[in-house]
Amino acid sequence: MFVWGSVYAQDLSNISLKSQNEAILEAIQRDEYLRPKFTYESSISNFVGEKQCIRMDHFTHNRGVKRSQRAFKWVIDVPIGEEVSARIKADITKLDALVAVELLEKKRVSIKLASELQILDRYRLTIKGWAASIKSNKGKPCFYLGRARHLAVVNVKNIEVPIGRGKKEKAYQVVVKAGFPKELKLPEWANNSEVRKAFPLINKLVNGYERKIFMEYSQGQWKEYLSPSQVARMKDSGFGRSEHYFSRDEPVTKREAMVKTFSFQEHLNPAWSCISLPGESSNGVKVDKILGRSIKYSVVIFDNKVRSKRDDIETTTKLYLERLVSSGLLVSHTQTGIEGERKDAGKYFNGTVYRLAPEYQQIIDPTRDCIFLGKGKVNIVDLKILASNTRDNPFGKESFKYKYIMTFPDPPRWAKDRVLQAWWSDLKGALKYGFACEGKFEIDLTKYRYMGPGTGSCWWAYDSVAEL
Repeated sequence: MFVWGSVYAQDLSNISLKSQNEAILEAIQRDEYLRPKFTYESSISNFVGEKQCIRMDHFTHNRGVKRSQRAFKWVIDVPIGEEVSARIKADITKLDALVAVELLEKKRVSIKLASELQILDRYRLTIKGWAASIKSNKGKPCFYLGRARHLAVVNVKNIEVPIGRGKKEKAYQVVVKAGFPKELKLPEWANNSEVRKAFPLINKLVNGYERKIFMEYSQGQWKEYLSPSQVARMKDSGFGRSEHYFSRDEPVTKREAMVKTFSFQEHLNPAWSCISLPGESSNGVKVDKILGRSIKYSVVIFDNKVRSKRDDIETTTKLYLERLVSSGLLVSHTQTGIEGERKDAGKYFNGTVYRLAPEYQQIIDPTRDCIFLGKGKVNIVDLKILASNTRDNPFGKESFKYKYIMTFPDPPRWAKDRVLQAWWSDLKGALKYGFACEGKFEIDLTKYRYMGPGTGSCWWAYDSVAEL
């Protein structure tokens, strides 16, 4: 009887301990879906809300300030044959690993830097890489892996938390195992051995790691511990703890139905298929002054202006414009006494004026008043349906997110000129890489081909300067 009773008591203890850990884990996993009213209200929800991804270090870039973080608008140039630090070597290893899984492409280029020809390895985002990329919680572009979860309770310890003025409050320090759940399917590129070695974060999330959460037990319930000062701040704002949770429901609309129902071409801006000459748009090619636009295109580069180190108009833009003169697209002449603008207003300069050559004025589309490349072909890169009241779509109706590339398989006859393509980087880039668009809109399939409120944007999928 004694032996039986001893075993029975031990079993009760194990059951009790197991029940406590299970109850705590259940409470933690429930709060993973909490919609907190304040950033400090739930470290549990905040942790799961973080998008786990790997990013590239643009500090490896050798050509100064990066012009844009938009997809395809940046390149990373790494010099060949130079001594580099251990950190840069590690960054290059990461870039090469991403090339191995086709998230980046790599090619060797020769460019002029500080009047010297330099050989570089150029890394550029691929369409596959764009499909795999998102903006992190901090707004930086990165390659998405998934969201981590709390998987198991490792141990629980009673502690006393200082709350000021020598007072302490009882709480529980819970060590949990966190990481990717087994059912999460990693993107195929994340299973590559080179990528795993270059980015240890992936193995850390797959294998799981320990993190601490502070909990309290009140009125028969486990919940995350909040200090008296945090509770007071919430009360002053007129709120208590949140009782609202994100939905776990799957979207009702099927992706196939969205692709079939919605036509992207019908929502195109008439000017989206137009390329620009230097200085006409935000393509990164700046000029000193614009004298005319469209068929009367005319810009000037000042010869006698003192420039800052960041001003690359004379070293980059002038080179581009001279290339366009060589191609026959532009003509140029010198001019004196040209007044500057903005901070140079009231000052007069000598400079070179560049105009659209008379024989090329016919490339301006008269109805659009721009250089039109013709009707584009939409190629969907990514299309996701987002259920309403979820972490990725917390407000409004069911929505869809899209990414697509518009290409120009049948451009105007003048655009097929190989010589013009070789000298005009905007034309070459537009025909080779196309036009990228992304956005998020609400779905309303009750109306024919209708999308509700949302935002979207489009841009040429290349960097004009990098293509020089």
